[in-house]
Amino acid sequence: MKKSLLFCCIVLGWGVNTQAQSLENSVFWEITSPHHAQPSYLFGTHHLHSYQFIEKNPSLLQALDVSQRIVGEMVIDSTHMAAVYLKLAMAMMMPPSQSLDKLLSPEQYQATDQCLRQNIGMGIALFNNVKPIFLYQLIMVAKYMKTQNQEAPPPSLENPLGNSMDGFFQQYGKNKGREVLGLETVDDQLKALYDGYSLTRQVEMLMLMVNDQAGGSSEELVSMTEMYRQQDLNALQSLLERNTQPDEMQSLLIDRNQQWMPKLDEWLRQPTSLFIAVGAGHLPGSYGLIAQLRQKGYVLKPLAIEIQ
Repeated sequence: MKKSLLFCCIVLGWGVNTQAQSLENSVFWEITSPHHAQPSYLFGTHHLHSYQFIEKNPSLLQALDVSQRIVGEMVIDSTHMAAVYLKLAMAMMMPPSQSLDKLLSPEQYQATDQCLRQNIGMGIALFNNVKPIFLYQLIMVAKYMKTQNQEAPPPSLENPLGNSMDGFFQQYGKNKGREVLGLETVDDQLKALYDGYSLTRQVEMLMLMVNDQAGGSSEELVSMTEMYRQQDLNALQSLLERNTQPDEMQSLLIDRNQQWMPKLDEWLRQPTSLFIAVGAGHLPGSYGLIAQLRQKGYVLKPLAIEIQ
């Protein structure tokens, strides 16, 4: 299991506040291009789920083997980790005039301190100057790992993505000598993740997670994982659109998908096959990558795999 904190909150990107036709149950899709005969592939990842099932699906490994380029949301490797950690540290810090002891009520501060101690073994004082969304992510990952009876090894310079599904695909491609491409930069992703919510909304989300209420509960994390195992993109979309505000969906999902499409279209027009691995929430909906690729003339067909 995983994971690098840089990627954890992308899980929030599942769901979009739009009406769209239902999709077949699959997170693995073949893309047939009108520009050349060789197919490409699209895979929806769960940024917290174990990737061990990948090696038990020969068709998935075969798709990786025949793809000449691996595409992820972003590219991170060990040679850039010092700069990435610095950017992450800057992105998660609150403005100089703000701190958690000022932003939270005494009751909220105490409840968060207790939750942090129970789930990660450290109190809130160590995080007094970080944005509430960062604590939300910490607690979410810790709670998720407990539901799966797993512990998440931290990322390192040798393993910068942690034990993530996304990291597996990128490392697999590198081991095969494939080119790895990113749809956005570290700066792009950090801006979406840490500036996509107002501080007021971040506090609201944090307290839902701290108090294990609807929208931030362990039960919903379990439900989300089961929906992923069933590869039910429609159910995943419905689950999270209930708890995500329209402006957040715009910045976290819709805008990013629209920014990615020109790159994907350009790369898919080239005579090299792609294996595209992005968060599963970027696939469904009228703004999803499946619908947008189809609108551009690509044929997308679901492929059957098993996820444990």
